[in-house]
Amino acid sequence: MTALELETLTWPEVRQEIEAGRDTIVVAFGAVEQHGHHLPMGTDAIFGDELSRRLAERLDAFRAPTVRVGCSRHHLAFPGTMSVEEDTFHGMVGDLLRGWAAHGFRRIVVLPTHGGNFAPLTAALEKLGPLDGVTVIGLGDLSLLMQATLGLGAELGVPASEGGVHGGEWETSMMLALRPELVKMDRAVAGYTGDLESGLERFIGEGVHVLTDTGVFGDPTSASAEHGRLYIERLLDLTTELIERQSGA
Repeated sequence: MTALELETLTWPEVRQEIEAGRDTIVVAFGAVEQHGHHLPMGTDAIFGDELSRRLAERLDAFRAPTVRVGCSRHHLAFPGTMSVEEDTFHGMVGDLLRGWAAHGFRRIVVLPTHGGNFAPLTAALEKLGPLDGVTVIGLGDLSLLMQATLGLGAELGVPASEGGVHGGEWETSMMLALRPELVKMDRAVAGYTGDLESGLERFIGEGVHVLTDTGVFGDPTSASAEHGRLYIERLLDLTTELIERQSGA
């Protein structure tokens, strides 16, 4: 199956495909924010590009351009980070989905690829409410991401303290698999590697800068492209299964 890149098509081509029955669209919500000394600011947006394309291929769907700014308040202490408030994010999600519903899309898959977007996405869809004749699948369950990353990491022998939640082993491994030319492994250093639960609470509530001056939550030094490919496949498999369940397939 193939993915149709929305931004490369003309509007008559989009309408023709919808009328022919290709009425699913996948959109990722990423971020541009600090990712330590070794990963690019656009890491989460790059994940959005790649994961949404591969997911759209599996679903024989349209792929919308990744929304590249998300809720990144907890990274604003680091220069270059871009962030919007949750109300703004809610508005973006609602406006996009209402527009596509009016165009005839009948299944809209919303994929967060930045941890800070998961809860705001769930809230945005609750605020939006049902769209007549449209199945909206919001993949905002953070436990799915944890299963595919820290869960698989445990199977691979990677401690949760190294996997972390930001710029650690699994995110760095995924970037090594996807865009190795953007990864500066010679600058990779461990950041916060303490208790995951209490650290995450402070991360979200106060900002990652209260935990580490590198911006990294985890330890990227053992990352590998091989692990990255496994994380990506597990994440895609779990996501596809969830979409099929919610679609009644």
